[in-house]
Amino acid sequence: MSTIEKIAVQPRTESGSTGSRRLRTQGIVPAVMYGHKKGAVSIQLAGEDVRALLKDGSKVVDLELDGTLEKTLLRDVQWDTFSKHILHVDFLRVDPDERIHVEIPVAFRGTAPGVLAGGIFEQPLHTIEVECLAVEIPDAIHVKIGNLQIGDSVHVSDLVDLPAGLKILNPADSVVVQISEDAKAVKEEEEVEDQPADSEASTEG
Repeated sequence: MSTIEKIAVQPRTESGSTGSRRLRTQGIVPAVMYGHKKGAVSIQLAGEDVRALLKDGSKVVDLELDGTLEKTLLRDVQWDTFSKHILHVDFLRVDPDERIHVEIPVAFRGTAPGVLAGGIFEQPLHTIEVECLAVEIPDAIHVKIGNLQIGDSVHVSDLVDLPAGLKILNPADSVVVQISEDAKAVKEEEEVEDQPADSEASTEG
């Protein structure tokens, strides 16, 4: 579970693309805080604070603005074309007791024996949609694949060891991961089996 960070932010007085570029050259990231029946507020914070949030995987952030704490959810991060520089950050105000819908990335544990045997690893779901408290968003949904053979699959209904209070919203029969046969290898094997017998056998006698 991500920790809740506390960061001091300042009101943003410069607006527009020119003002935002000027802030970024100073190592400051323009941002906005919105939601929870309150107006949007343009803010700015140190670029190193944003990078620390991303490195730690923190999603819930206490923003201190003019002496007032606002509990927020790190909602969106905009990067430049080459994903090297942070252009803008969105923070959504949340209530500690509020349940929200979010998508959580899938993470795998172990190595599937079926893949080592030549099977194809297929992952139809890269994220799982869940409902949980805003302050208890898990970093990932972990799926054990150490026993999966060719032909095996894991459905949403198979997911276990989920955090308390977390509700999965995807259909129970949705496939998260499956190990399929290598169709190309199977076709080649069938072609070999369909080849005619050695010509020497046909000329005997």
